[in-house]
Amino acid sequence: MSLFTCPFCGSRNIEEFAFHKTLPNVPGGAFETTFLRRDAPESSDEHWQHRYGCRAWLRVRRNPSSGDVLDVELLTGTSPPGVAALRGGP
Repeated sequence: MSLFTCPFCGSRNIEEFAFHKTLPNVPGGAFETTFLRRDAPESSDEHWQHRYGCRAWLRVRRNPSSGDVLDVELLTGTSPPGVAALRGGP
């Protein structure tokens, strides 16, 4: 069973999360990121959403060959509904 650690909810089963996309690993413009992309079997940066929890968007770095989660971080500027109010923000 794979686990993600949500910054708001803690450690959760991967089934609570929805995969959105794999981020390109080649710096540059649209041509480079589309046609010169080279996926590495040992590391992949991806966007996921905690769909059955706080609904936060996460950037996940994982090993696609083994399925191991290497790092999980909150995407900048994304907070679940109501979190900004709890922190005293707008």
